[in-house]
Amino acid sequence: MLNVGICDDFPFYCELTEMFIRQYGEKRGVLFNIRQFGSGEELLDMIYKENISFDLLFLDYYMKKLTGLETAKRLRQLELTKSKSPCKIVFVISIDNTFELFSVRPLRVIHKPVSQETINEILDHVLNEKIHSNSYSNPRLKRY
Repeated sequence: MLNVGICDDFPFYCELTEMFIRQYGEKRGVLFNIRQFGSGEELLDMIYKENISFDLLFLDYYMKKLTGLETAKRLRQLELTKSKSPCKIVFVISIDNTFELFSVRPLRVIHKPVSQETINEILDHVLNEKIHSNSYSNPRLKRY
């Protein structure tokens, strides 16, 4: 099972991303634990309160208070202090200036709206990496 977080202040984009992830899972027989968040504050609050970790996080850049970049920096800080395991971050953006996002080592930066093809590529990559690191054991999972 892959733990996936989706953080965007527009519920439509959270729902669209989750739908594409679920479709991927149904076609490939992979289970996902998906949580949606409407803000960076909500995401961080849940991480602190429930002590949860994500394997993959889809993170909007522009949000009301805390930007996606600020949220990602706080997550990376938690990883540095060893209180959270590393998470793959995918920024989902509607801007063209992406240079500053690379300071938090994202897996990818993709543009809104997301597509099934792009989500498939990202999930293939993350799942293959988990298989190669031997930290994911699902006998039904195929290599892509």
